Amino acid sequence: MIVPPPSATAVAFVDQRHGWAGGQAGLVGTTDGKAFRVEVRAPIIGISAVDRARAWAITGDGFVLRTSDGHRWSRLGAPHLNRIQFVDARVGFGLTRDGVLVVSGNAGGSWVQGRSPGLVQSECFATRQLGWVARGGSVWTTHEGGRRWMRARLRPSTALPELGCRGRDVWVLFSEGAAAGTEGYHVFRSLDGGSTWRAVLASPFQSRLPTISNYAGPFSVLGRKAAVFTGACAPCEGFGTATIVRTVDGGSTFRRSTPFHGYMPSALSLVDASRGWLLSGGRVGSAGPASLGVLWRTVDGGRHWRLVYRSPLLAP
Repeated sequence: MIVPPPSATAVAFVDQRHGWAGGQAGLVGTTDGKAFRVEVRAPIIGISAVDRARAWAITGDGFVLRTSDGHRWSRLGAPHLNRIQFVDARVGFGLTRDGVLVVSGNAGGSWVQGRSPGLVQSECFATRQLGWVARGGSVWTTHEGGRRWMRARLRPSTALPELGCRGRDVWVLFSEGAAAGTEGYHVFRSLDGGSTWRAVLASPFQSRLPTISNYAGPFSVLGRKAAVFTGACAPCEGFGTATIVRTVDGGSTFRRSTPFHGYMPSALSLVDASRGWLLSGGRVGSAGPASLGVLWRTVDGGRHWRLVYRSPLLAP
């Protein structure tokens, strides 16, 4: 079974001022949304935060880092993870590089194998009890912390799924292969805890559903029917474009904008329907450093973005 490789960058904000971003050489943090300090020098592929003080990160070699004061980080022993998500200060869920769902009940100090319907390719938990896992074109829902699972078959078994969730909202992006500069993909969502599903976005290969762009990128689920997706078109306008697609009504309607020209999104974190943060690489074709990460901020739901920080530490 193919487990999708982890992202090369990560960003997680808990409000408009407090958050962290990581890339190929380090992790930076901020307490005012303006000034950033280097807190870790190691490749970072995932970040999960529950409040201003308590957060976790995954290093490029799969180990877990933890902070309890928002500044100082310690390294914890853990299985080789490529995804991590804490639902509160004690309980977290993760996915190993072999597709094993794991659970921690002591703030990441130790991990045990969780109950799941076999190996999986993606996971997302909203609470200790409510969560989802996906493999191929199927998504399973649990309301009992993994004791029982309900399956929904949504796409062919060859699809690669990526889950995002908050509250009772869960969204899944299925990647289905690429050809001629365009990726096949479908996006489904459930607003009732996984009981019913609806297809809301799909690739340009079809005409029935709205699209994101030629390729689908990172997305952020906000709950209460809101979600923000990014997409990219590498050959468009010479150096490529990136598109933001936003919905606040569960996919009944979408607002789209193309604010990035030459910058490709690599990680996204929205704190509400208006305010959020996006991490990209350096501008394609620029005379600046080839390996650079750029952090952007929006206050209008992704229509406009302002550059707030750049560093080689955050490069994809």
